[in-house]
Amino acid sequence: MDLRQLKYFVTIVEEGQITKAAKRLHMAQPPLSYQLKLIESELGCKLFDRNGRNLSLTESGRILYEKSKSLLSTFEETMSEVKEVGKGVKGLLSIGVDQTCQSYIVEKIISMRRQFPDLCFKINEGDTFTLTEKLDKKEIDVAIIQHPIEDERFDFMSLLPEQYVLITPEKWPLESPVAFKSLKDTPFLSFYRHRNCNTFKIINDEFRRHGFLPNIICDCIDLAMIVSLVREGLGVTILPRTSLNKFSINGIKILEFADCNIQSKATIIWKKDRYLSKTVRNFIHLFNESNAIEIDKMFVSL
Repeated sequence: MDLRQLKYFVTIVEEGQITKAAKRLHMAQPPLSYQLKLIESELGCKLFDRNGRNLSLTESGRILYEKSKSLLSTFEETMSEVKEVGKGVKGLLSIGVDQTCQSYIVEKIISMRRQFPDLCFKINEGDTFTLTEKLDKKEIDVAIIQHPIEDERFDFMSLLPEQYVLITPEKWPLESPVAFKSLKDTPFLSFYRHRNCNTFKIINDEFRRHGFLPNIICDCIDLAMIVSLVREGLGVTILPRTSLNKFSINGIKILEFADCNIQSKATIIWKKDRYLSKTVRNFIHLFNESNAIEIDKMFVSL
C-alpha cells in the first residue's frame, strides 16, 4: 500500500460514495473501486459496510482513516518543508481570531499582501475553545485569542495589552469614568459565555472582585449583535476598546472605568512540534519585528 492509495481511501471516506470520490479525484469510478479492493485484500478485512451506493466505515476502516489522515498530513508538511527554501511568497495562510482581537490582524494582513501579492488568506472566527481545537487538528495555522492560554499543546507570544471599556446606550445617564459598583443589577449583555472562553472568564472574575456577579440578560456569540442590542437600549457590555473599531458608534457611548484593573491581553498562538511554514513565521514576525531573531529561536526545534 502506498500514499496514493491512502489518499484514495481518505477521499472515499470523506465523500461517502465511490462515485463522488472519483469525481473529486478526477478519475473514473472502476479504477477507484479496484484500488479499494486491492487495499481491502492486502489488509485482509472489510473497510466499509455498503448500503447501495453509500458507504460507512467499519471499525477497521475507522482506524485506517484516522492513521491515514495523520500520515498524509505529515507527508504534506514534510514536502512543504523540503521545498520551501524561498521566502514563503505563495500559498494559503489560515488565521483563527477571537472577535475581540480582530483589530490586531487587519494591518498585518494588508502588510503581508503588499509584500507577497500571491498570498491568500482564510480567516476563521471563534472563541478560545473552538480555535485551539482547530489549531490542534491543523485546520488553521495560527490563532489570536485572549490571554491566558494554559495549554501545553501550544507555543505563544503575548501582544500589546489594552484596556476594557464599558459600552452603554447613548441615552443612558452613565458617564466616564464609571465606578464598577454602579453596574450592580444593570442589565448585562455577555459576549460569549462558553466555560472555556477567556473573555468571559476575565470579565466575570472582575465582577467577583467587586463583590457581585453580572446581571446577564443575554448571551450572544456575535459581536455585531451585542453592539446592536446595546444601541437599542437593552443593556451594557464590556469589551476591549479596539474591538469596536469596525462599528459605528452612533447610538452608543464608550466609557472608561474608574476602578477596573482588567486588560485585554491578546496572544498569538501556534501548535508545538508542528512545522511552521515560512509564511506563518513571516506573519508572526510582523507582531514583533524588533525581536525577529528571538522569535526565530522558538522555531529552531521544529
